[in-house]
Amino acid sequence: MSDHGYAIDLYVGELARRGCREATRIKYQEVLYEFADHMERLGRAPWETTTNDCRSFLDCFTRPRPPRRWQRDLRPPASASTVALYVSILRGYFTFLKDEGIVEQNPMDPIRRPPRKRPEDLDVVTTSSSDIARMFAACREWDELLGLATVCYLGPRRKAAAHLRRGDLDLERGLVRFREKGGKVIVKPIPGELLAIYLEAEEAGVWLSSRDYVIPNRRPARRRERSSKVVYAIVKRLAERARVDAHPHSLRAAFAVQFDDQHPDQLIALKELLGHARIETTMVYLRRKNRARAMEQVRDLSWSALRASPVMPPAGFEPALRP
Repeated sequence: MSDHGYAIDLYVGELARRGCREATRIKYQEVLYEFADHMERLGRAPWETTTNDCRSFLDCFTRPRPPRRWQRDLRPPASASTVALYVSILRGYFTFLKDEGIVEQNPMDPIRRPPRKRPEDLDVVTTSSSDIARMFAACREWDELLGLATVCYLGPRRKAAAHLRRGDLDLERGLVRFREKGGKVIVKPIPGELLAIYLEAEEAGVWLSSRDYVIPNRRPARRRERSSKVVYAIVKRLAERARVDAHPHSLRAAFAVQFDDQHPDQLIALKELLGHARIETTMVYLRRKNRARAMEQVRDLSWSALRASPVMPPAGFEPALRP
């Protein structure tokens, strides 16, 4: 084996046998092909790759990058999360080569992932219950109402919501089946208010067969597999019309907060509804909410007693007046 291209194809095939999703394999292949181009410029075979070669590739993402073919301006440096992902991809690639006996040492062993902020410390969009009420009032078409209601009442990821079909709804028993991240299938009870919306849509003839999408298209689809952008477009259109800031994941977080408000101490139920594998992931939503509520206590802070005092103590910054 004399080039990284062949080794990458072997690794991607191994990822497929491990059950990795197609989107994951495509992303790994994209990053590793960039790495192969970098190694080709350096003239390094897989077994000749050093730790500094890997560092030089990763450093390309910590400074402004050349524009893509359809761009004119330089791209900004990659985020810490993106660099951390690239470190993990390279580490997995060379671990595979070491297990196959292609390289003797893993050159990625000395390289650590960059530190990442805690999820609750990130500057994320927060959509309140009043914002969601304004978005519901801004709905004009069935696709807007069904898209917004499905995300707000059930909290699925946008891809799962976009791929939901009429056959996944059991309106008699009030159940809905989602195909979530990682191929996980989740059957959720439908809230009463959402069930009323679905029944009204059924009577209005929104769906003609069990294969129809619950969130209908406005125009005939051009692709065989539906894109999750349809949910993103609906949410952004309603947010702009209602003059609020929202996107599908902020509505998913709003669902978690609303459920916790109405059903406190039901963390396990919320974890299953969100489709999380770990309870720590579910706690991210609630920690951000609890921290915001804890800081609400500052609202009753008062200086009125001091401001009403007839004699104010000197601050030490008064101007020196001439006699």
